[in-house]
Amino acid sequence: MRSFGGLHTVADRPEPWLPLTGRRVLVTRPAHQAQGLVAGIRRRGGEALIFPTIAIGPPGDLGPWQAVAGELGGFQWLVFVSANAVAGFAERLRACARTWPEGPGYAAIGRKTAEALKGHGIREVTVPEDFRSEGLLALPQMASHRIGGQRILLARGEEGRELLPTTFEERGAEVVRVPVYARHRPQADPAPVREALEAAALDAAVFTSPATFTNLLHFLRDRDQKALSGVPLVAISSVTAEAVIESGFPAPMVAPEASEEGLLRALEGMALPNGGLAPDRKED
Repeated sequence: MRSFGGLHTVADRPEPWLPLTGRRVLVTRPAHQAQGLVAGIRRRGGEALIFPTIAIGPPGDLGPWQAVAGELGGFQWLVFVSANAVAGFAERLRACARTWPEGPGYAAIGRKTAEALKGHGIREVTVPEDFRSEGLLALPQMASHRIGGQRILLARGEEGRELLPTTFEERGAEVVRVPVYARHRPQADPAPVREALEAAALDAAVFTSPATFTNLLHFLRDRDQKALSGVPLVAISSVTAEAVIESGFPAPMVAPEASEEGLLRALEGMALPNGGLAPDRKED
């Protein structure tokens, strides 16, 4: 594989210098969420090979939603773990001709999730500076003496992390877990990725959840996976990084922030002479 770090020295940088000039990055995000990351790679002079390894769809069981759809205003908090959770919640509201409740407080794990809520007219959204469940749990509004006895609806995907709801429950809250979307492995032709790996034509690969990585392996033959082990990998969080390591691959670089911007900063960091990257993060 080509070395990601040795792009240009200060002396031989083109004018204007772009940190990803001449580099090809595999992007595995769901298709409807990849545009910003792809545009960021291109703005930095790179090329994106787009191969979504996750598709987002409705949950398999609507029972949890149907059980609470008529009492959304009775919750003190509606907590959203991702922009997909916002989109899934909005779709469920449309399907049953309901509007966004005005009584509860709204909380979001990350910036994009908060922006998605504001796009639906929610003006005040509580967002931690650290875009992880741990960051939300550290907020004063989520302390035991504040949420004890309160009802919290957690809008998430199927098989979401349990840290957030179990901690809320330990702090005395009643938590209702409501899956509003599901992740699926899409039908796709892996030939472009296989060919790029065989030709040693990938300089990095980006993964935004454990499933984006494990689903990619499903599309790859043994020799493709061997080639992938020589490609610098970037994970959005330590949760995703752990999935990579548990699959027998070298430890990936971890974005300094669990966001699109953090991934782009990590790619830029890999292009520096020292290949420096910032600290580990987590995401839902």
